[in-house]
Amino acid sequence: MKARRIIGLVLVLALCRLGLPGKSDARAEEFGTPDFHAGESWSAADVSADLGTETADGRWPEGAWDRAASGKSMTLQATAGCCEICGAGYDCPHLWTWYNGARILNRSRPRAKSITQDILGNSLLDIQDINDDIAGGYETRVAYYLGRDKENRDEFLEFVYWGLNEWSDSQSVSGTRTNYTSGTGSFTAGSLFSPFNLTDFDFAVWQQAEYHSEINNFELNWWFRPRHRADRLALLPNGRWQRQCQTGTFWSFLLGMRAISLDEGFTFDSRGEIVSGSGTTTLWGRQSIWSQSDTFGFQVGTELLFRRHRFDWGARIKVAPMLNWSEQTTRMDLLNDPSPILRFAKDTDAAFMGEVNFFASYQVLPRVTVFGGYDLMWLEGVALAAEQIDFALSTPAQVNDNGGVFFQGVSLGGQVVW
Repeated sequence: MKARRIIGLVLVLALCRLGLPGKSDARAEEFGTPDFHAGESWSAADVSADLGTETADGRWPEGAWDRAASGKSMTLQATAGCCEICGAGYDCPHLWTWYNGARILNRSRPRAKSITQDILGNSLLDIQDINDDIAGGYETRVAYYLGRDKENRDEFLEFVYWGLNEWSDSQSVSGTRTNYTSGTGSFTAGSLFSPFNLTDFDFAVWQQAEYHSEINNFELNWWFRPRHRADRLALLPNGRWQRQCQTGTFWSFLLGMRAISLDEGFTFDSRGEIVSGSGTTTLWGRQSIWSQSDTFGFQVGTELLFRRHRFDWGARIKVAPMLNWSEQTTRMDLLNDPSPILRFAKDTDAAFMGEVNFFASYQVLPRVTVFGGYDLMWLEGVALAAEQIDFALSTPAQVNDNGGVFFQGVSLGGQVVW
């Protein structure tokens, strides 16, 4: 009985709650219900335009990857086949490369040997006093791309010539007239003497040594340049993709042949006169020496390059063991001996050429690069004209082919590629 009463009370309260308006409904009746779309007609196209879509049904727009996944055509940005900064790249070797420039070299002096002395044997003129200083020459390099081998290396055939460097210098010394006494009487003559023990080279008042030298170099090299990391695509701030070659350190190697021609000339002049009671005797003598060294051999080398797109720098080393075919010709003309003295000798021996280059380059135009460098070279086992002097005039004549020359200087030039 009591349970029936409780159920009936709950039903009555529920019916009363459904029939009374709530607070929110009362406020709606008092102020009205707002209509945010009053006076407007909205469509799916308007919503699509407001969202920036391309469809009329308001769907989210398709991206490039959506179109690619669905097999639809898509617009892609074209990229260059080579580096868009410097034109190089992993798979972009140039077919032809041509370098032209100047090579300015200073050469070392010959080994010391006194050629003019006073009556006591003190040296007044030495062949080492001759300073050949510096000489400018021409340099050219032509390289042709052969292809890529199975070791993933680019191979190039290169021809190199540098030369036309001509050094020339002369040194002279003047003496004084001096009174001498001998078993035949007294006389007046010059104060200069030479170790030749020949009258026309003694009692001189003036003596001079003159030196000339010229060098020419030829090379045929086979370069191996290993390929390194592939090019990369870099995203620029403007949203564009750019192909760039990899910068860093790169090694190259070469096998080749090398030939060097070193031609030299040396002249020693002497003038004087002897005045005695019996008259005046004129003295004059000249020694002329020509030497030639033709060397040929194989060479190996390596190059270390630091690449920074348009700006590169590095070092190159070459070593060449060679054979040297050398010869020398000596002629002595004496005023008081009408028959000239002629001497000739030749020999074949080993020689050596070592070269170190430090260089830097900058690309000023897509196909034009300027270069600058510092060069060091050692040439050993050659015949130098000034070192062929033989005061004893020994028989048979010999050629001294153990001379050495050190070269150093700068290189400046430009390179074009196509």
